[in-house]
Amino acid sequence: MSFARKLLSLLGATVLLAGCVSDDKGSDPEPELPVNPVVSLQSAIDQAVDYVIVPSVQRFLADTEALDAAATTFCDSPDEESLSAMQDDWRTAFVQWFRLSLYNFGPLNDDIVFPQYTFIDSLRLRGTDYLETVRSEIAADITGSDSLDDAYFGNKTFQRVGLLALESAVFETSTPEHSTTPADVIADYLFQPRKCEMLQGLSGELVQRARYVEQGWLVEHIDSDLSYRLLFLDGQLDDGTEPLSQILISNQEFLDYLQARRVVVTAAQISMHAWEAITAAIDEVELLLNGNENTTDSLFDVMEATGNQNAVAAVEDSIAQIRQALADRDVDMLEISLGYLDGNFKREIPDSLELDLGINFSDGD
Repeated sequence: MSFARKLLSLLGATVLLAGCVSDDKGSDPEPELPVNPVVSLQSAIDQAVDYVIVPSVQRFLADTEALDAAATTFCDSPDEESLSAMQDDWRTAFVQWFRLSLYNFGPLNDDIVFPQYTFIDSLRLRGTDYLETVRSEIAADITGSDSLDDAYFGNKTFQRVGLLALESAVFETSTPEHSTTPADVIADYLFQPRKCEMLQGLSGELVQRARYVEQGWLVEHIDSDLSYRLLFLDGQLDDGTEPLSQILISNQEFLDYLQARRVVVTAAQISMHAWEAITAAIDEVELLLNGNENTTDSLFDVMEATGNQNAVAAVEDSIAQIRQALADRDVDMLEISLGYLDGNFKREIPDSLELDLGINFSDGD
C-alpha cells in the first residue's frame, strides 16, 4: 500500500472520530474534507512511468545483456555449469519480457511495418508458433556458409530471431531429435562450431532490440530530440492518445492476448517456463496499479480517493483469481480469470478515473 492510501485511511478515521463529538453550542458542522486531499492523477501517471515502466525497460536491457554475456562464457567453456547459467539467464530475460510487454507502445511499437516487439517475441503479432521455422533456420545457419555477423542477423525477418530462436538454441540440439539433455546440447555445440557463432549472433541481435527500446525511452525517440519519456509525460504522443489511455489500453490488449492466444500452452514449450512468465506479468499489473515503496500516488490511490473502493476491490479479486489459477496450473480457469481482469481494464479502471478510452471493445470477456 502506498503512502497516500495509508494517509487516506488515517484521514477517514479522523473524520469518523470527529463526527462522534457532540457540539452543545449547535454551531454549523465543519466543512467536509475534499474528496481527493492527497493524491493527484497526474502524479500517479508520472510515478507509474518513472517507478514502474522505465525500470521495466531498463531491466529487460540488462537481462538481455546478461544472456549475451552468458552465451559468450558458454562458448568459451561449454560445460554443464555454463549451460545451466545461460539457460537461467534466458528464463530471466523471458520473464522480464512478459512484464515489459504490458507497455507495448512507444519505442516497442513505433514502426507500422517492422515494430521492435515482433523481433523480440514473434508469437505476439498474431499468435503464430514459429518454433519449426527457427529450428530450420538454426540448422541452415550451422550448415551454411554465410558469414554469421551482426549484419546477417540484423537482416533476418522477425520469425527467425528473438527469444524463441534463442530458446531453441539454448535448450535443445539442432538435430532432428531436438534433445534437451544437457550432455547432448553441449555435444551439439562441440561438434558444430558454427552453432556458437549462431548463438552469439542471436543474443547480440536481441540486445540491439532491447537497447533501441531503452534509448528511445530515455535518450531520443525516432526523429525527435526528446526522449519518449518526456514526450509521453507531456502528452505529445504521435497519434494524440492520452498517456493514461495508452497505458490502460496496452495492458488490456496484453491481457486479451494472453487469454485469446492461450499463451500459457503455446509459449516457451521447450523451456516450460510460460507459467512463471505470466505470473510475472500479473505482478507487473499489480505494481502498475498499486505502486512500490517509492510511490506516493498510485492509480489505486486515485480510485479510492474518488470513492471507487468497490472498483479497486473488483480488480484485486480478479488478480487473486488469476493467481489461484496459476498456482493450480489450471489452463481453463486462467483464461476465464484473465478475461475478468481484461474487463476491469475496459470498464472499472477507466470509469473510476473518469477516462474515455475512445475504443469500442468487444464483449468477449
